[in-house]
Amino acid sequence: MSKKHHKERMNRVIQFIEDNLSSDIDVSQLSSIACYSEFHFHRLFRCYVGESIYGYRKRLLLERAVRQLLHSNDNITEISFKCGYENQSSFNKAFKKQFSYTPGQVRQQNVLIKPLNIQLKDEQTMKPEIKTIEAINVIGAREIGGYAEAAPRAWGRIMKFAYSNNLMGKETRSIGITHDDPGVTEPDHIRYDACLDIIATVSSEDNLKEYTISGGQYAVFLHKGPYENLQQTYAFAFNEWLPESHYQLRDEKTCFEIYLNRDPRKTKPENLKTEIYIPLE
Repeated sequence: MSKKHHKERMNRVIQFIEDNLSSDIDVSQLSSIACYSEFHFHRLFRCYVGESIYGYRKRLLLERAVRQLLHSNDNITEISFKCGYENQSSFNKAFKKQFSYTPGQVRQQNVLIKPLNIQLKDEQTMKPEIKTIEAINVIGAREIGGYAEAAPRAWGRIMKFAYSNNLMGKETRSIGITHDDPGVTEPDHIRYDACLDIIATVSSEDNLKEYTISGGQYAVFLHKGPYENLQQTYAFAFNEWLPESHYQLRDEKTCFEIYLNRDPRKTKPENLKTEIYIPLE
C-alpha cells in the first residue's frame, strides 16, 4: 500500500471524528473506516496525528467548549455534558489543565480571547448582513499549521488540481475554512481547508476531499484589507457584535471565508476583500 493510500485512509477517520464530535468514539468503527485492524489502529493514528484518538477528540471538544463559554447561553454544567464529562468537577479539572484557566474564569473575564483594539475607518464594514444560504459543495485541500504557512500550501495544491483539470470558471468561488481559533489552538494544530465550489472526482493521489458547507443563517461581515488582519474582524464579530445581538452561534458549525478578489496575488493588500460567514441560530 502506498503512503498516499495510507494518508487518504487516515484523513477519512479524522473527518469522521470531526463530523461526529458529540458522539462517543467507537474504535472498531474508526479502524473499519481506515481499513486497518483494531489491534494496530491506535498506534497508527497516534503516529499520523501526533495524539491518541481520545486525546484528539478531547482537545477538539475542550476547544469547542471555549467558544460555547464565550458565545452561548448554555451553563457550564450543560457544556461539560456536551464535552462528554459526567460532572462539572471533572470538566473543570480537564479544562484548567488544557488552558490554565477555569471555565468560570473564561466565561466571566474573557481571559483567553480578549477583544483587539480595532481602528475602524468605515463603521458600515462592521455591520453584518444576515443571509440564509443553501449548502455549498466544495473540493478542499487541508493543511495544518499557522495560517501564514498552512494557507499558501493548501491553496497551492487545490489551485494546481483545478487548473490542471480545467475546472476553474468565472463563477468559481474561493473559500477558506479555519476550523480552529488561533487564540485557543496552538499553531501546530490549526486546521485550514482551501476550497473551491467545483464539481470533480478526486482520487487518493490528489490528497483532496469533498466537503459540504452547511446551509442556513449566517452573519456576513465584509473585511477590507490584508488577510493578516482578518482576526481583527473576527474579534469584533465575536467580542463586540455577537454579545449585543440576539443571535447565538450555531453549535458545531464552523465559520468560513469567501475571497472576493479574482487574483489576490495581483491585488494590493489594502484592496483585498473577504466575506466572513459566521453561522447563527
